[in-house]
Amino acid sequence: MRIPLLLLGSLLLLTPGCGVDDIVVAQRTPGEMFLLTPENPHSERRVQIVARAKPDTEAKLSLLSIDFKTQPHWERPASGGSEVHPWFRVRLVDEQDGQVVEEHTTVVDDWDTSEEVTLKPKVNVEEEVSRFERTYRLEFDRQGPPSDGTLYVQWSSDMEVLTDGDHPNHIEVLMLQPSGVSAP
Repeated sequence: MRIPLLLLGSLLLLTPGCGVDDIVVAQRTPGEMFLLTPENPHSERRVQIVARAKPDTEAKLSLLSIDFKTQPHWERPASGGSEVHPWFRVRLVDEQDGQVVEEHTTVVDDWDTSEEVTLKPKVNVEEEVSRFERTYRLEFDRQGPPSDGTLYVQWSSDMEVLTDGDHPNHIEVLMLQPSGVSAP
């Protein structure tokens, strides 16, 4: 009988450490749709992420969560053309070191059956910080010939930052698209 009570007591001691009064501050980029064709099979988008305490505050950030969501839809060519379904690849590159953080490749089916792909970089914030800044590049590619038709690619990004419940108004979360965006 001591084990269940000891376990319950341990859980109660952990509760204050979980940050019951913590608040999530979130930001989302507006969704965007663009086209990839066999003639223009590549596009890139850049997202600069800034999470910071406002000046003259003591606010701290922890547990950053970033999601890049993309969903390709394939429209077959009106002329019939090839029945080859195109592959679609999305890569997430950390511009700080040029490394590919994550990538996903899939064969795109018909318009109504495409899957949403979420890339989620692992952000290591071991201690509370007052500022986090990173720029990511999303690289979108599709198969060219013999695959015909158009890929309509919808994408967006979300970010959540955990902060002390006393400071939700002292935190800024920005997701910017800096210049240098290439689009077909």
